[in-house]
Amino acid sequence: MKEKIMNWKKFLTTIGGMWLAYLAYKVTTLILLYTFDGLQSKPYYEFIYFIIVMAITLVILNWTKKFFKQKIIFSPNVVALKKQWSILIVPLFLYGIDTLAILPNTTEHSFYIVMASIASALGAAIFEEVRDRGFGGIGLASSIENSQWKPMFIAIVTSFVFATTHYFNLLMPNAPTFVATNQQVVFTFFLGMTSIVLYMRTGSIFYSILIHFLNNFSFWTSTSDLSQDDGWASMLIFYALIPGLYSIWCLRPKKAETNLKYLPDKQSD
Repeated sequence: MKEKIMNWKKFLTTIGGMWLAYLAYKVTTLILLYTFDGLQSKPYYEFIYFIIVMAITLVILNWTKKFFKQKIIFSPNVVALKKQWSILIVPLFLYGIDTLAILPNTTEHSFYIVMASIASALGAAIFEEVRDRGFGGIGLASSIENSQWKPMFIAIVTSFVFATTHYFNLLMPNAPTFVATNQQVVFTFFLGMTSIVLYMRTGSIFYSILIHFLNNFSFWTSTSDLSQDDGWASMLIFYALIPGLYSIWCLRPKKAETNLKYLPDKQSD
């Protein structure tokens, strides 16, 4: 009997789980933000946010084991990265250089602000990488028959879900503009594409969490949650074209075996 190309039950479980986890986070935080006026502009909100996303992350880790009989690996796969260290160059340059540049200014900020900044950046990095690259990547890998296009399909679907969730930021009390949100959606799609490459090539979300954290980190201010409108030209070149070409190159069919090495090798029953 011919094997199914797609296990729709697993596919829908994956997409539904990704969205359910996000909506649980967003509904909870929106209730808090609209209940307590001005909470979004208080640094202690970042610690509340961290607790909320970590709680949901624990649920996602449990879902991964329950639905797919897999574990999301956090420990860095140094052996795998050593053989292909160059895959870190583009992500570090694109998403880490600005953070590395501002780190010397740490002493200009209070310890409390530094910790709030870390809580915000790290909470988002862990939650979103576990949800979209870990749960999403494993779930889709368990849903689809192996082929040379499987890695690209997983990357596009998980990145699309990851990016489009950011439209819900328009519901926040201090919401970014629609233009800024559109730019954030484009930006996060290609961030997702580069992140899934790191996850596939190493089997660990350690490196995607690191890149995501570096990208998110900035010292907290009362307007930190407000995305600024940037020029489309520079944004599309540096945060769409470059990571897009990087992702296509890494996920090309010729490298399918390498990209599938650490993912489930067949559909789950």
